[in-house]
Amino acid sequence: MPSIQSLTREKPEMGNVKEYLKTLIEVDDRSCAIMGAALVEECLEIAIRCRIVDPGKDIADGWFRGPNAPFGSFSAKIQMGLALAIFGPQNHGRILAIKDIRNAFAHRFLPLDFDHPALKASLHKFAPFLKGSAEDDMKLIFATGCIVQAKSLMEDALENGGKVMTTRFP
Repeated sequence: MPSIQSLTREKPEMGNVKEYLKTLIEVDDRSCAIMGAALVEECLEIAIRCRIVDPGKDIADGWFRGPNAPFGSFSAKIQMGLALAIFGPQNHGRILAIKDIRNAFAHRFLPLDFDHPALKASLHKFAPFLKGSAEDDMKLIFATGCIVQAKSLMEDALENGGKVMTTRFP
């Protein structure tokens, strides 16, 4: 029988992004927010692991897993991603918006949906083309934004994993 911790490590098949997007759209808003953000967080961790030295599985897992892991939270991973130049300021804002929306859904006692005005304001951070009309499907925009960010992070991991990184100073 799998442990509770091992349940958090189960991942969707990344080869079928359309199916995962369909899943995000079909579940309720809270599940969409949590599952979409979890995908982005996992891809961010992979991108970070591809950029840092490999100290071995046990030490690396200690950095990312457990109650005292320095990079255990989504917030810490976001800061590390920015520090390693995995993404720039624009995507930093988008990933922070994903985290904040996830937190709103995960920690709110009352029901919540993507049409809440505060969530719409956050969604404008990574979908500035929104006009604020009733026709905007905020859940679809969030789910698509998560898929796009996850894809971008995985592309970074593939491009930079195992390579010698060059450093530029401003």
